Parts: sequence; C-alpha cells; structure tokens
Amino acid sequence: MKKLRLLTLIGLAVLMAMLFISPVSAHKAFVGAFLTGDADDEVQIKAWYEGGAPMANAETTIYKIEDGEKVVYLEGTTDEQGLFTFEPEYKVTEYAIKVEQTGHRAKMDLDLEGGVSTGNSGDEMPLFARIIAGFGYLVGLAGLGMIYSARKMTKGQ
Repeated sequence: MKKLRLLTLIGLAVLMAMLFISPVSAHKAFVGAFLTGDADDEVQIKAWYEGGAPMANAETTIYKIEDGEKVVYLEGTTDEQGLFTFEPEYKVTEYAIKVEQTGHRAKMDLDLEGGVSTGNSGDEMPLFARIIAGFGYLVGLAGLGMIYSARKMTKGQ
C-alpha cells in the first residue's frame, strides 16, 4: 500500500513537471535592424543566437504598420551571416519584423522616423515574473501536500 502511494506521488510529480515545462533560453534568438542611410534607403536586419552565431537561412517576415494594423510587406530568408535587407515602402515608417528558425523566434518593432526599435520580444518571461511563478508553483505544491496530509489524517480516524 505504501509503495502504491509513493508511485502515485512520483507519477503525479512527473506529470506536473511535464505540464509546467517552459521554454529554455539556452539558445535564445535576437534580431536587430540597422539603417544603411536615410529612411528612404535600405534597412538591414541581423538575426543571431545568444552565443553570437548567426541565424542562417531563417524565415523572415516584414510587416508594415498602417493605421495601427500589421500587413505583410515582404517575406524571405536571411543569408549565411543572418542578414536580410529590404527597401522601405515610400511614406511607411513603422514596421514589425519577425525572424523564425526551427523553434526559435525573435521579433521587433521598428520606427524609421523616430529611429526607435522595441526589439527582441522573445518567448521568455521577464525575471520578476519567473520568480513570482516559481513561488506560486512552490505554494501550489505545499497546498497539494497539505491536502494529502489532511486526507491521510481523516482516513486514520
């Protein structure tokens, strides 16, 4: 009987661990955009992994943002150095860039007029959110342990 409970508890722990697995950042992807001159000239996109290796032959999608709405402007792939170049459309100054390759994704927004980019909205939670989630996970496990103990005590009476 004790072995059955132990196996059930281990199985439950493994199941919960599998349910709450989050993406790891051992090989996180980044993207950056650089102007080759004026806003009317070309924009060069560079995509790379956390260690500095280029995202070679990665699928790249450029969205132009008009009236707050994203519309696909251009699709292609990066070269061997992780570079992709495009010419901005006349009078369009805001773009969203997405680069993907085998489970890795990097996104950024680019404003050619202001020279502002809000880059690398990766798929990873910020540090403070991960800490809070970790505490929540521990509290949940403690709650399950308390429920298990309470059931054990009520069955014993």
